[in-house]
Amino acid sequence: MTLEPRQSPRLIATFQRTRSVAIQWVVVAVVGFFGLAYLFGHVLATIRGTSLEPIVVPVFAPPDALIWLVASVGLVALVVVPHELLHGLCMARYGGDPDYGFGLAYFVLPYAYAETEDVSYTRNQLLATLLAPFVGITVAGLAAMIVVPSPLLIVPLAANAAGSIGDLWMAGVLLQYPSDVRIGGLPGSDMQGFGIYGSRTREDGRRSGMQFLSRVVSGGVGTVAVLSAALVGTVFVSLAVGSGTVVIGDPDGTRFLFRHELDHRAGTVRLELGTPMLVALASAGGLLWALVLEGTTALLGES
Repeated sequence: MTLEPRQSPRLIATFQRTRSVAIQWVVVAVVGFFGLAYLFGHVLATIRGTSLEPIVVPVFAPPDALIWLVASVGLVALVVVPHELLHGLCMARYGGDPDYGFGLAYFVLPYAYAETEDVSYTRNQLLATLLAPFVGITVAGLAAMIVVPSPLLIVPLAANAAGSIGDLWMAGVLLQYPSDVRIGGLPGSDMQGFGIYGSRTREDGRRSGMQFLSRVVSGGVGTVAVLSAALVGTVFVSLAVGSGTVVIGDPDGTRFLFRHELDHRAGTVRLELGTPMLVALASAGGLLWALVLEGTTALLGES
């Protein structure tokens, strides 16, 4: 979702979708898709009264893999239209006249969009607009999963949630500011993003403690992304030079993190993830990242 430029008398902060931000969104969305698919898989297993793990995945031959890839892309495409329509409905509800289309940010991030021109929103109005597709489609999908507990629903649900990474990111930025600010376009700029306008006497108007919390969350997400990349890389190395089996931690203990076992005879892969360990590492990484940034900011402020 994008907002077109709009002039306002008091600009207290800006958010710009730079190339760096676009790349971060891609990385988090890719990692997030698989993480969210795993989460929705747990929900489906709970509905069915079964256990998700260990996950047994058949090793497809190239033609079969292509069929599954095409089917998955089709399921993902099904959620793009309602996702943007929900953005647009909220914009229209709050006085906008949305336009729809597709774009490619910095030749990196393909996206569909709903946008308005010359309209400003309150913080809560824009929060509702940003979060409507994530909340609405997730709730509808989970309700459908209860009625028809099919694994096919996992793909569009995970795709919609992963495609909402940018919306959630921007919502996290907005939550750092009080509810009386207004959100409009960036004055005198063609860059995608928004400006935050208000009359707070503080330099940036941020709510106390929200910036630290935001840094903890971003650090935790970054930790999960790094761990995921490392685990995938380890599996590929094992497949190239060994058996394809990777076990990190004791599967029967509390410090278990990950297991990937390739069964050549059965033609299957067994996957298992130590969720408690992953959550602990993400929490520790997020807190460490926030403390480092806070310390760096304090030192630069004193120098």
